[in-house]
Amino acid sequence: MSSTSDSVSSISYVTMQINRHVALVVLLFGTVGNIVNMIVLSEQTFNKIPCTNYLYWSSMSAVIYLWSALPTRILEGYSITWQVENGPMCKFRVYSISIAWAVAIWALVGASIDRFLCSSRLVARRQLSTLQMERRYIIVVFTFFTLLFIEVLYCFEAHVPNVPVACYGRNMICRIAIDWIYLLLIIILPSILLIAFGILTMRNIRTRVIRPTIGPMQNTVSNNTTNLPRNDERTLTKMLLVQVFIIFVVNLPFAIHRLYIGITANVTKSAYRLAVESLVFAIVLLTMSVTHTISFYSYVLAGTLYRTVFKRLARSYLHLT
Repeated sequence: MSSTSDSVSSISYVTMQINRHVALVVLLFGTVGNIVNMIVLSEQTFNKIPCTNYLYWSSMSAVIYLWSALPTRILEGYSITWQVENGPMCKFRVYSISIAWAVAIWALVGASIDRFLCSSRLVARRQLSTLQMERRYIIVVFTFFTLLFIEVLYCFEAHVPNVPVACYGRNMICRIAIDWIYLLLIIILPSILLIAFGILTMRNIRTRVIRPTIGPMQNTVSNNTTNLPRNDERTLTKMLLVQVFIIFVVNLPFAIHRLYIGITANVTKSAYRLAVESLVFAIVLLTMSVTHTISFYSYVLAGTLYRTVFKRLARSYLHLT
């Protein structure tokens, strides 16, 4: 009995340290990376290009996601739990996380589709790559998930027993519905689309230099943005495929864990099992946040044009010559 109690205490201590320190590092690292990315992508060199606008919205949504999800975990590391035990705050927090998570992922899908359109040999397809199309896509995605996740405001409540966090689905129907929406619409379907359009884009750029079409809503931009070298386009496409791998591999365990917790919520669990589930949940949640943290650094640091703009902006902000 004493051995089990010691094990539970040890596991709880590890969970607490992960929430205190690892979550804070991920939050700071992700916030800085995404804000820098937003600054670079909003620069005049990029803000006329639909693809980079999709990436801008994805970065913005990632910041909202990180600040909706991780501060609560950090506070729980210091045994501060009022934020998950308050009913309205519980509902609003999960609602914000769900929408931000969905928009961040589907904005990447929009970027992948736009990259495919830009690389197509068909003029009609290239003409679909416009700022007007990008705005319509983001509005549709945001509106769809805002309406879809309204059920969160009913389903989630505070003080739910037998689950790793106090703020959770109130019954089995709610848990299964939300978990399957996460699994299908935020993990599996976006991953399939990203892989498909990534492959199609790579097939296109093998035979031609990408020349993004300036749509009717766009102004003329400099040559280095409208005629990107083939190597740069291949690099950006490979980076997007890396993000696909991260999204699918990192997010899938979270969805599986949510399904497991929902199915076993009515099962009587020992203190040791609950402690292990809380530890696994902390690890899975922080690992999933990597999707919204590390991937965006590749857009700033890996591409030649990104590095050029980033260095120029850094010199400007730091008043360097």
